[in-house]
Amino acid sequence: MSRESEPGDVAARLRRLEDIEAIRRLLHDIARGTDRFDSELLARSIRADATLDMGGAKAMAGVDFAQALKPPASPRPGRMHIVANERIDVDGDDARSESYILSCQDVLVDGMRKTRFRAGRYLDRFVREAGAWKLTSRMLVDEWSRVDEVTEAIAPGRHVGMPVPHDPSCRCDA
Repeated sequence: MSRESEPGDVAARLRRLEDIEAIRRLLHDIARGTDRFDSELLARSIRADATLDMGGAKAMAGVDFAQALKPPASPRPGRMHIVANERIDVDGDDARSESYILSCQDVLVDGMRKTRFRAGRYLDRFVREAGAWKLTSRMLVDEWSRVDEVTEAIAPGRHVGMPVPHDPSCRCDA
């Protein structure tokens, strides 16, 4: 019997795969929480004392990030954070990841409608607490960004993305 097929090793490998998938889901939950202004989802996903360095003047605490995301009175159409190419390394109850991100947002600049693109990588750390993974630190590494003027836009369909709890995904029939 080869070592790879021993029952203990299979259980350890399965646990590692489950941890990786849980962290991948957590990355997606944080993106969703940001896009849908879902502070409750962010608070469940990010430790209150986490350090988030998004490249600004100073880093912020996880609790401040979650509480700062309030839906605007008139939400702009289009706000998406796309997370891809996740490399996740798990070591017991600690983990690290590097993920590629693309942030796309419809913005108004001096009254003109524009699209803001920001591409980069998240360098993240996680910890497992009480059986659940949480983000403990994030550094955003910028790769490129740009703002394009919107000269033509396609009319939206019947279902438009909105902040929680008004987003179509929050309805039980969705």
